[in-house]
Amino acid sequence: MDGAAQSALTFPSSCSMSGHLGPQHPTPGVPPRYRKAVFVEYPDTSFTQPKPKPAWTGLLGPTIRAEVYDVVVITFKNLASRPYSLHAVGVSYWKASEGAGYEDETSQPEKEGDRVDPGKTHTYIWEIPQNQGPTDGDSSCLTHSYSSNTDSVKDINSGLIGALLVCRPGKDSMEWGQVTRSHELKSMDTVLTPGCFLSLLAGLTLCLKKQVHWHVIGLGTGAEVHSIFFEAHTFLVRSHRLSSLEISPATYLTAQTMPGTAEDEEAYHVIQVRSSAKDKPMTWTHYIAAEEMDWDYAPVKPVSLDRNMTSLFLEAGPQRIGSRYKKVMFVEYEDATFKKRKVSDQLDKGILGPVIKGEVGDQFKVRLLSTERKWKGKLQSLMLFLLIALGALSCLVMPKDVKDIPIPPGQSFTYSWNVTTEDGPTQADPRCLTRFYYSSIDPVRDTASGLIGPLLICFKKTSSLSAFQIMSDGTRFVLFSVFDENRSWYLEENIRRFCTDAAHVDIQDPQFYASNVMHTINGFVFDNLELKLCLHEVVYWYVLSVGAQTDFLSIFFSGNTFKRNMVFEDVLTLFPFSGETADKPDYDEYGDTEQTMEDFDIYEEEEHDPRSFQGEVRQYFIAAVEVMWEYRNQRPQHFLKATDPRSGRRKPFQQYRKVVFREYMDDSFTQPVLRGELDEHLGILGPYIRAEVEDVIMVTFKNLASRPFSFHSTLQAYEEMQDATQGGEVVQPGQIRKYTWKVLPQMAPTTQEFDCKAWAYFSNVDLEKDLHSGLIGPLIICRRGVLSFVFRRQLAVQEFSLLFTIFDETKSWYFLENMERNCRPPCYIQRDNPDFKRNHSFHAINGYVSDTLPGLVMAQQQRVRWHLLNMGSTEDIHSIHFHGQLFSVRTSQEYRMGVYNLYPGERHCGHYACSCCCGFMSMPVRKCQACGGTERRGDGSEISICIALGTVASHYSQ
Repeated sequence: MDGAAQSALTFPSSCSMSGHLGPQHPTPGVPPRYRKAVFVEYPDTSFTQPKPKPAWTGLLGPTIRAEVYDVVVITFKNLASRPYSLHAVGVSYWKASEGAGYEDETSQPEKEGDRVDPGKTHTYIWEIPQNQGPTDGDSSCLTHSYSSNTDSVKDINSGLIGALLVCRPGKDSMEWGQVTRSHELKSMDTVLTPGCFLSLLAGLTLCLKKQVHWHVIGLGTGAEVHSIFFEAHTFLVRSHRLSSLEISPATYLTAQTMPGTAEDEEAYHVIQVRSSAKDKPMTWTHYIAAEEMDWDYAPVKPVSLDRNMTSLFLEAGPQRIGSRYKKVMFVEYEDATFKKRKVSDQLDKGILGPVIKGEVGDQFKVRLLSTERKWKGKLQSLMLFLLIALGALSCLVMPKDVKDIPIPPGQSFTYSWNVTTEDGPTQADPRCLTRFYYSSIDPVRDTASGLIGPLLICFKKTSSLSAFQIMSDGTRFVLFSVFDENRSWYLEENIRRFCTDAAHVDIQDPQFYASNVMHTINGFVFDNLELKLCLHEVVYWYVLSVGAQTDFLSIFFSGNTFKRNMVFEDVLTLFPFSGETADKPDYDEYGDTEQTMEDFDIYEEEEHDPRSFQGEVRQYFIAAVEVMWEYRNQRPQHFLKATDPRSGRRKPFQQYRKVVFREYMDDSFTQPVLRGELDEHLGILGPYIRAEVEDVIMVTFKNLASRPFSFHSTLQAYEEMQDATQGGEVVQPGQIRKYTWKVLPQMAPTTQEFDCKAWAYFSNVDLEKDLHSGLIGPLIICRRGVLSFVFRRQLAVQEFSLLFTIFDETKSWYFLENMERNCRPPCYIQRDNPDFKRNHSFHAINGYVSDTLPGLVMAQQQRVRWHLLNMGSTEDIHSIHFHGQLFSVRTSQEYRMGVYNLYPGERHCGHYACSCCCGFMSMPVRKCQACGGTERRGDGSEISICIALGTVASHYSQ
């Protein structure tokens, strides 16, 4: 890549790496060491002298670079003490080069690459066809990886991982020709001491104003998420400006950093907006004080709240502080005298500090006054990380960073930052990027004490002279935060002031600790946030996730969609310490509730004249039916043996009573619709509901189960009949209810997306229990003219809907009944016991585990669209990888990726749905035993690389 530096980074799921079979006590002062296996590259097949590599690459294997139309040939030699293989993400291959084994009736020569024994050699051949290279919207090179896959979890945790880059054709490639690249690599053992991987990037040197491409691999085998940021840097990822990289297991990103200056006028992104926008850069001056005050998380105590929750979080007592805490907040004043507070136009921002907002080219000046008696503060933010006076990506070493200067109580300090091009939005971003500022003497304790505020960085000519965002009627700031009062500077004072028996409070008591962890929205809990919106307003939402939580949040706007990255969505996924901008173009009537401590809910209701409909009326007759379900299908799949890979036979699974959505022929609900070959893959999912924009969906729902359920979709409710109600109302056993919705344009795909997109329908009497009991189905919305009038589907594309979730039978409505059936006496039911929960939890695709999902069969060269859905809890982070294939995903542009990550709702069930389109598929279709996903093999090109395994000693520094 001309004029650019490239670096491949792998972020492990944990800073420590396990290697010993059991705990060992290290010698004091001597770091423990672990034996690992690593990939090492050699110049030829003699495997005598390894190629040198930079020290900062650590455990990471050699970077394999290839271009479109190349053929990669890898000679792999195993010099380690146990069998390994080589499996790639993001390239095509035949079975002999897959590097992953399972019982699929392939010949023995094709299986030789599945497991390479110690001392043996195998040649892997990978192809890079044109449809697996970067699209116009992608970076110059796509980031993928290769690893060993004899036991994917153990092999990766042992250290066998390397970066694979697939680039556009370059100057050294012959047009429409092929280049064969040869690499010699071997797998070796290494000994390491535990420590944080990123602290050991010795020799990784970057220069000012030198473009850098970061090839980032998020790696892990647990449900962990990380927000990675580089101080004084922003990232350009898939045309979007980010202040941090959101990392979860199996994440592949190509990020670009390019330090710039405010003088780079020709590089600014300029958009044409109303003439009221300011023409020249401005200096925005803020006078902000950090002031102590008493904060009440629940000014109004909800009467409907469970008594146990009220006593734990809201009531003061001998061992409880209650809902009132002493905190410190950022408060804005009119001028430098700090005598008159500035009145905010954001009355519902709660504990958030004043809004700091500016455009590219503007300057911020913040005079900060520290007024507390005991606390020392300073202003800091992720954005200010990027705008600090030292500049971005500077090679200079300053004697003291301005953000490290404390401000004693009663004194002030003035900060000044210039907003550069590298800090502002790209053309693919919203008009304003959502960032935040906070105090960072001790970031954990400072934010827990309340010092945080919103920061907006906008396009040039986006705001008026008064900083109001043009082309909008209003803005709303929403901070989802877990305030851990146990980390606050004021914990001891709060105990003395609010506990009735402060002398005997045990701060180590788990219940006391839990009572001080507040899951809030703008500093309020339990339905205390009052957001007032007006009919037909265009409102921009600036959503932040900051605080003690380490999990991601999935924010569900019930009954509403919003626009993000130029497409309509109904769930917003937030990583820790991140911010997102979304706009809702047309609101109607609102109520707003907080369903859980981390759940934000807005829903609307609108009446239409039925005669105004211009589309089709599509009728469906759907019932909730109780069935006996077995998570492992006993019928052998195509080309798969009916055996368990460990025991040599397929073991019968326990059966569980579940409830599922099923379609019937008419409203008599006597004749069910039989599922054919095209719907066989749906499994536990309900039937497809398909419609086009402007159509009317009419669902007649009958509850044939033994307990109350409902039918609810993410479409806006439309009341046409007297019996039609909003989806959340209960339908008693034996009752019938009719629902009618009009498919509005914001539910349909945009012009940049594929022809159809996926949503979901489900029961929401108790969303978590209803889901784990089995009630969910796919809702497919298409553009006008896509669906066949006769067949009610798109004929040119084969569709598959896959629900990736962990079914936890301990959360099912039928748990006790299933235990009586499956748990023989003496039976001890312990719902909270981790082993008990694990034995009754199933990592399933459409309700099937291992390799038993039926119906994934398609013709070669058939275009296939995959609708991927995920509902569940924080453990439900699923990385979807189809062997030998890439996803094409469209938002504002089209992107290709070897792995697609699905995120569900936080704590209580949320849902996430997307439409991903795979290109040319080939038979046979398989379930991947290692990762729980599906796998399909395709044709491809070759690139030769030699890899070997051996033994070497190394360690982490502490």
